[in-house]
Amino acid sequence: MRRTLLTTLLFILVMWNFAGSQTASPGYKVIVNEENPVSEISVKELSKIFLKRIRKWDNGEKILPVDLEESSPARESFSREVHQKKVSAIKAYWQKQIFTGRGVPPPEKDSPREVLQYIEEHEGAIGYIPENVSIENFKVKVIRVKAED
Repeated sequence: MRRTLLTTLLFILVMWNFAGSQTASPGYKVIVNEENPVSEISVKELSKIFLKRIRKWDNGEKILPVDLEESSPARESFSREVHQKKVSAIKAYWQKQIFTGRGVPPPEKDSPREVLQYIEEHEGAIGYIPENVSIENFKVKVIRVKAED
């Protein structure tokens, strides 16, 4: 009996620790091409850009948002903090947009390096990468995300 109780408690502690480590995800930083004049953006504008409700920069250039792949912890953080939704809810939004012919989601890249390369190659691009990824050797810059408009 005592051994069963001890085993059960140990199992619960391990699972609790595992669950806690799964919810802690790294942050992200928002990046644009170094030629883009934008240096800061509000969370509200950022959400609208990634939902393609804002399509052009102030200078008239087309905005090209780019996402990390669905299982990326940085994408989960971005979706939760910027859209106030889980990645699955954003995917559902895009499925509806596609089905009704209203639009297609931003392209997804498999790695932060691919996001950096995409933004470097497209002056109007905007994306995010894990905060611990270096942008050195890429022609991109980090922009500040403001909490309010």
